[in-house]
Amino acid sequence: MDASVVIATYNRRDLLEMSLECLFCQDYPSNKYEIVVVDDGSNDGTEKMIRSKKPSCKLKYLRHTKRRGPSKARNLGISKAEGEVIIFIDSDILAPPEFVREHMRLHKKHRDIIVDGPAINTSRIEGVFESKWGKFLAFLDFFGASFITANTSCRKENIIKAGLFDEEFGKGYGWFDRELGLRLKEMGIRRIKNRRAYAFHVKRGKALANFSELFEKAKDRGINAALYYKKHPSRRVKREIRFRYLFYDRLMFFKGWMEKKIKKKLSFSSNKSSPLLNFMVSLYLVHVYAEGLREGLKKFGLYDKE
Repeated sequence: MDASVVIATYNRRDLLEMSLECLFCQDYPSNKYEIVVVDDGSNDGTEKMIRSKKPSCKLKYLRHTKRRGPSKARNLGISKAEGEVIIFIDSDILAPPEFVREHMRLHKKHRDIIVDGPAINTSRIEGVFESKWGKFLAFLDFFGASFITANTSCRKENIIKAGLFDEEFGKGYGWFDRELGLRLKEMGIRRIKNRRAYAFHVKRGKALANFSELFEKAKDRGINAALYYKKHPSRRVKREIRFRYLFYDRLMFFKGWMEKKIKKKLSFSSNKSSPLLNFMVSLYLVHVYAEGLREGLKKFGLYDKE
């Protein structure tokens, strides 16, 4: 088996189904790649949906009975994967037909590499692959971290040598993939950007019903950022986790007056988005991320380094 596409998911049945349908239609030989879905305790009918599928390629379904976090879920997927190369995507990613082929094209040329592909944000689903705009944005993707599970790949043997995803990150959101990427880099595994291995990341609008989830994720991300810094206390990582947000937070949310103003605006807003509402949400995301980072620094005994 050449490749295993590993997807960890939690309560994203509808998005996951669209993602799987795209992977079933790859132009890579169907007997040379598989899809490994790790369900991290979903209760939204994900299992029933997957059991109903009859793909041309091999499809494995693994399930945690309760949520254990993205690191553990992906590590389970890696352990059961048969492919020489592991391609990671998230369950809200839509991959065009050439996706697997483009990842494998570089792995066949180079042995010890990470292939990093663009994940282009889109709210459009129908006809997304026909749009030339998406391909144009992919070729403008010059930056980004070297190992993000939305769209990245590496040989299984190198991931195992690096020690897999660090499960200390638990159920929290973010940084566990970058942390593994840093360990791979320290092993001498180099990153190659392949803009032809692009995919689309489905981004829903910021509906008010999703604000609490959005803010909770931002705080989790802040806590995990502190853990990442604890494991790799370098200036590079300090910049990467945006330590400067602690200063911005104190500046903008001094004595809590800004927080009260934003909360009031959010409570009286309709579900209709507006530039002002989006700006306030962005400001508040900085605040809750900084709160999480500060909480994490205290938790891991790093607060004196702030």
